[in-house]
Amino acid sequence: MKKKKKMNRRQFVKTSLTTAGVAFTAASVGPFVATSFSKAKEINIGYLKATHHAGLFVALEQGFYKDQGLKVKPVLFAGSGDIGAGIVSGALQVGYMGSSPSIGMVCRDVPMSIVSGSAMESSAIVVPYNRPSNIKGVQDLRGKRIGPIRAATADIVVRYKMLKGGIDPFKDATVRNFSHVQDILTGLEKGDLDCAILWEPWATHAEALKYAKPAFFSGDIWPRHPCCRVAYNNSWSAQNNDLATKVMIGQVRGFMHIKTHYDDNIKANAKWCGIPEEEVNIVFKEKRQRLTLDLDPEGSQEFAVATKALGIIEKAKFQKDGLNPKWQKQALSKLGLKKLPAEL
Repeated sequence: MKKKKKMNRRQFVKTSLTTAGVAFTAASVGPFVATSFSKAKEINIGYLKATHHAGLFVALEQGFYKDQGLKVKPVLFAGSGDIGAGIVSGALQVGYMGSSPSIGMVCRDVPMSIVSGSAMESSAIVVPYNRPSNIKGVQDLRGKRIGPIRAATADIVVRYKMLKGGIDPFKDATVRNFSHVQDILTGLEKGDLDCAILWEPWATHAEALKYAKPAFFSGDIWPRHPCCRVAYNNSWSAQNNDLATKVMIGQVRGFMHIKTHYDDNIKANAKWCGIPEEEVNIVFKEKRQRLTLDLDPEGSQEFAVATKALGIIEKAKFQKDGLNPKWQKQALSKLGLKKLPAEL
């Protein structure tokens, strides 16, 4: 078997941020004027290079939007916060985004609703690949130097569970907030960090390239915690109920296809995330992340409480229709289903 050549940090980040096949940037979406919601020929869908968005990737590859007459434009972003901003501004009609920004935003009275789940758990706490570590769980983080992407989903999960376990992340550990994965990798390599937090498939990809290895997973410390969600711009969905329902049908069909066509899921995620199929296979085979369409109101509420406890949002109360199951219900009815497909 051919030995993998270790990427440098620039190559790693380029892989993690550039799209497979269809390249768009945030700027390429462009703003919409007020009348564009009813006249737009394309449906702009914001996404990340994350296996959390498997339902979208499979739906795109299998033509589940196209066969309904939809013209969708996937738009790649580097972070969920920018996707949320795109939805609120109207530049995006739909977005796949992390639970931290999505839940935080629908507690702030913005023109956006979370309309479906996409994934749960889905992140890893990693330690340097070639350096000994005694980190096995949250209790081992006291006194450690931790590198998260600030306010990312797993950052909330880890720091909240530290608080609940009697470890003040502001006083009993050194949390260095980062904006870019390459800086986290640098910190791990140089010995400036004891551990870091990466979402999938990038935790697995970092392990394959021998930058870092998982110490434990976010699901180990908060089972079933909400991760990526699907969100709609409220004005667009209100004016285009049929289109919004069809987009949801594509999501549900993509999810159902994953359950019965494992290899298609691996290929789609490898293509859209830009990493080898064997790495994607590890993510799903070892259940390093889970997929779910469930809006999970109780888990979402707890996540809002966690986000508030860390001082990131001011209130942990959802706005009206912040979690809106309307289009899931309509999609299930159109598909002749009585309930959401089982979690994967």
